[in-house]
Amino acid sequence: MFKQRLLLLACSQRKRLDAGLMPAIDRYDGPAFRLLRRFLKQGAVQPPVVKIISAEYGLISLDYPLPYYDRRMTKERAKVLQPGIIAELKTTLSYKTYTNLLIWLGRDYFEAIYGYEAIIPDTLNVQIALGGTGRKLSILHDWLYGDSSNLRNDPNFASTGGKVRIRGVEVNLTSEQVLDLARRAIVAGERGVSRYQSWYVPIDDQRVAPKWLVSQITGLPVSSFVTDEARRVLAKLGILVKRV
Repeated sequence: MFKQRLLLLACSQRKRLDAGLMPAIDRYDGPAFRLLRRFLKQGAVQPPVVKIISAEYGLISLDYPLPYYDRRMTKERAKVLQPGIIAELKTTLSYKTYTNLLIWLGRDYFEAIYGYEAIIPDTLNVQIALGGTGRKLSILHDWLYGDSSNLRNDPNFASTGGKVRIRGVEVNLTSEQVLDLARRAIVAGERGVSRYQSWYVPIDDQRVAPKWLVSQITGLPVSSFVTDEARRVLAKLGILVKRV
């Protein structure tokens, strides 16, 4: 019996500029949506139900036809949307019996689901993705791919990785997962990628700062650890670190 999962995802500021209407899964083009599209294309037998909180349209599904728009979520806007979103979420929860819910939202978006705890069934396991963008992407990746029985063919699960702790944060990723997260963070324009001195990580045709990379996969600020600690973590995860 498959476990039915529910993902509550914030819309992204980055969108495709194509004219006309596009399904939400294609219109939104932030890192989380790129990760989700890649997962769905790999043939999940029982993909999660995904609901998106849009600053313009409220709670929508992946196939909701969207034009291009430019509206950011604010606390004031979230309060306006909150009654409708809670009502739609309650309806969604009534259709199926879900076992797991992942909430992947930015700070202002949480205002739009204020009071959601009252409509969550006792049997539903709720996880909230916290931390920086890299850390939240790691949580989303693990949540999507966590049950390998749901996948027909995912090459990441054939790779060896490691488990290591740094400053109280445990990392358990394969080298491919680390590199994938790094590439998405680079595309997203995360700052500090090239701020290295004596050591760097080669990723495709770019040199990446080891501390930046460890910050992306842990959510820790780069000021909270030193380069030697970053090198140790990356070595354990199978990531090559080179001297300049």
